[in-house]
Amino acid sequence: MNIQFTGFLGTAPKYDDEQVPDGYAVLSHNTKSERGILEPWSLPSSLGATGRADTQSMFKYNNKWFSWAEPTYAVRAPLKNDAYDYVVIAGHGKDPQVAYNLNAESGAGPYPSVAYPLNVPKPPDFVSIETAVAEYWHQEPTPQYDGSEKVEPIDGQSAATEDLNGDGIIGIMPYIEPEDVEYDVTEVAYAYCYVDAWGRLSQLSNPTDLVEIKEYQYTNTTAVTLTFPELAEGVMATDPLRNTDGKIRIFRTNTAASGTGEYQFVAEIGINEKTYVDTTYSGDLLDSPLNEDWTGAPDTNTELYPSGSMKKVAIMGADILVGHNKRLLCFAEPEAFYAWPVKYYKVFQEDIVTIQPAGANLVVLTTGVPYVVQGVHPDSMDTTRLSDPVPCSSEHGVTEVAGAVYFTSDTGLHRIDDYSISNVSEGFLSNKQWRDLEPSTLKLSNYDNKVFVHSPATRKTLVFDALDRNAGVRTLDLNASCFVQLESTNDLAYVDVDTQELMQFDSSDDAWLQANWQSKTYLFNDPVAFNIAKVRANRYPVSVTVAYDHALSGEEKTYTKLVDSPMFFYLPFNARAHRWRVKVDSISQAAPLEVRDVQLAQSPEEFI
Repeated sequence: MNIQFTGFLGTAPKYDDEQVPDGYAVLSHNTKSERGILEPWSLPSSLGATGRADTQSMFKYNNKWFSWAEPTYAVRAPLKNDAYDYVVIAGHGKDPQVAYNLNAESGAGPYPSVAYPLNVPKPPDFVSIETAVAEYWHQEPTPQYDGSEKVEPIDGQSAATEDLNGDGIIGIMPYIEPEDVEYDVTEVAYAYCYVDAWGRLSQLSNPTDLVEIKEYQYTNTTAVTLTFPELAEGVMATDPLRNTDGKIRIFRTNTAASGTGEYQFVAEIGINEKTYVDTTYSGDLLDSPLNEDWTGAPDTNTELYPSGSMKKVAIMGADILVGHNKRLLCFAEPEAFYAWPVKYYKVFQEDIVTIQPAGANLVVLTTGVPYVVQGVHPDSMDTTRLSDPVPCSSEHGVTEVAGAVYFTSDTGLHRIDDYSISNVSEGFLSNKQWRDLEPSTLKLSNYDNKVFVHSPATRKTLVFDALDRNAGVRTLDLNASCFVQLESTNDLAYVDVDTQELMQFDSSDDAWLQANWQSKTYLFNDPVAFNIAKVRANRYPVSVTVAYDHALSGEEKTYTKLVDSPMFFYLPFNARAHRWRVKVDSISQAAPLEVRDVQLAQSPEEFI
């Protein structure tokens, strides 16, 4: 009779050590799972201090790590040929921000050294709007007839001789004043927007009251004087790093029947200018504004956003910037990371806990039912409500592996693959064991196609294999205050709770975590005596412990051997027992462990 321990699967704590299915363990600590051998993870290596004593969030920028003392999310703005490498930053209870490469990594840290408001403020209303006759609109003198007396111009006016508004047209009123019906009379409204020092556009201001303008042939005979208010607070009027200044862009409706009209470009002036006189002919108006309905991302202005500021920002697909607050899912205008139009909003019945991109889709996890959002443009997003009511328990309890989203609930670790939900942990952990981890505090991350579930309350980290659902659960020496994944390599970094040091997981070349693995207890109806054992490994020595429970007293008897070759060795047991088990331990962190199998037998002929 022989027992062979291979595969070295993880644990299934919901079963006792006799009920665990064959191949599973009662202890699998710091062990990997993908190669079918028993091996540990490499030790982490230090990436340096975080610069804070209470780091809760990290983001790897170019050469520095951004860090925050509260839960915060950051992504690079998905802009093509982005010379300034913007990073959009969001966190619950604070205004969304943006940092960029000219000064984000300057100074001694913590970083970003400088962050700016993401939103460009909406311009306040015009101070005033006044109309008058255009200065260059002069009456032409009456022609002088042969032998007759010269007639002076009406009201003492003289002919216009200068192109005062620069449009190439000198407006000259005929000597016979046109009838009213000869004028084109239009009611128009004005609005303006900011173009800040970065070139970002605000939304349009509120429109003015309707103003009547009169045009004759190809000339606007009305001068409209616009008076601007002081700049809204937070407008970036100048950027000394780029040596650029902001502008004010003015628009006018081309028609205003029933108080409506399409805005067209009038002029652009310096951002500190206070007045502008408009005499532009309607036919000379230019393009309509792109930003007529652009607004900023949800911020701390509770009058505008009663559901709060944007809590998380992410990138859906390749280039769609998406965020959420308590009830709103919002999308940025493509190629304009600072504009989040209301027309793109999705409103949910339940509170949104968190969001997670999954390939081209987005999973929205709520306090009630998960949703899957799909689309190629913010204007055409389709929302599907999944059938299973599985609430998400933790804002940080979500990650994506191989196109599937994993998230935590009060009932277990769940997986969303396309539009189906399954409970990943129910086969291994009982409901009580899962609840003991305190699901509302759980933090998820992933590495090497493994899902890491960290419980701050118990200081435990559980590892699930995303590619092998039957691999069991493993535990890991990893106590993180936050996780962060490196974009370029998909490596996993974390901040150690005890040292507040930033560590890169599984990165050492010559040191390994201390691994421990203990098999299930094999129960025999008739007592059995195993006399010899054999360990096949890629590296030796290996510390192996063989144990049994005495058939009468129940006392555990053990024998530990430092195995240094694939040859079998004798066990110093002379008793039969019903219950047998095997334990394998790393010798030291400097000695790698790679065990292919362990066998117990009664004679050498029984070895495989």
